[in-house]
Amino acid sequence: MDKIIPISDLQTKAKKYVDQVRETEQPVVVTQRGRASAVLVSYEAYEGMLATMDEMSYPDWRQRLARAKREEAAGKTIPLSVYLAQRKRRKK
Repeated sequence: MDKIIPISDLQTKAKKYVDQVRETEQPVVVTQRGRASAVLVSYEAYEGMLATMDEMSYPDWRQRLARAKREEAAGKTIPLSVYLAQRKRRKK
């Protein structure tokens, strides 16, 4: 379960919460007037969300995901460095 804190706690204890998020990889939900207004996540998690949104921007993302699951189950994998190089070329 996510940790939920009021914005006043974040204002006075920002370093504590940033360190906590970085160490535990668990997000912190920040509230204003009792309602969720922001989420504090690690930079790595943020980058992962951006990469996921990028992949899902392709019209055929569902088919590509299904194919990836089949290939992974069959043991057909590639190193991350190779994938990133292919992705970089695809964006050009």
